[in-house]
Amino acid sequence: MLARSLVLSFLALGSIAASADAQSAYARTGRDTLRFREVTTTNVRVTTPQGDVPISLVHDATIGVLLFPGDSARGWYDGLKLTVTSPAGSQDLETASVLRQPFALAFDTRGNVKLNSAPTFPESFENVTDLTYQFADFFLRLPAAPLRLGMTWTDSLTRSTSKGDKSSSVSSVSSYRVERDTTVAGQPAFVISQKQQVRTESDGPVAGQPVRAHSLSTGTDDGFFVFSKSGEILGRQRTGTLSGATTISGGAGSMEMAQAFTFTSRTERIR
Repeated sequence: MLARSLVLSFLALGSIAASADAQSAYARTGRDTLRFREVTTTNVRVTTPQGDVPISLVHDATIGVLLFPGDSARGWYDGLKLTVTSPAGSQDLETASVLRQPFALAFDTRGNVKLNSAPTFPESFENVTDLTYQFADFFLRLPAAPLRLGMTWTDSLTRSTSKGDKSSSVSSVSSYRVERDTTVAGQPAFVISQKQQVRTESDGPVAGQPVRAHSLSTGTDDGFFVFSKSGEILGRQRTGTLSGATTISGGAGSMEMAQAFTFTSRTERIR
């Protein structure tokens, strides 16, 4: 597994009425398209019997989102560039077929997301990145009470999927704290830190080879959201490090290869 949708971003959601509950729910007009620029760089180092193999993935996306009244939303890519660099060279994956294809989402008032359907991604994405769950951790998950300085809360996120003879799971435990006040483009906002403990696991056949690969990695990431006092997410940044191993097994036996991931991610609202 080279990258398991560790890619993360933010959502600005429009002004809502100033009230005691202004920062405990998202606004949902269903009219205005919200657009974001998300750039994530993931660096992977796999240790093989022949030595270390460095691989990098740059994900540069322009993302659109509509939040509808009720508990539904739609997301899509207006632009997407995926660049993979390895000892064999650099390659830009074909992404045109993915653009403007909808993700159908269930989205509650506090930013918890469930995927109802996703686009069909090209085979070239296999073993490079899984964008099916682009929006699983896209939104700040708000607490039940209105935000205030010094406030803390925690939540967890678990996702398990299987398709044919492939399976994967991602779990995280997040801690948040409202750190301080700030102002962005004239909008009063909070800076909210987030620290996560992350575990990813996958299992499945290796394309074109009579072997299977089982990967397990754990680690942490640290970052922050900027959330306006009128109810908008204005930005997000984070960095993370995970480590673990991939075990390749087949008729000739098994081999374990250590792996380490580092990533940086920045997302900003496009006005």
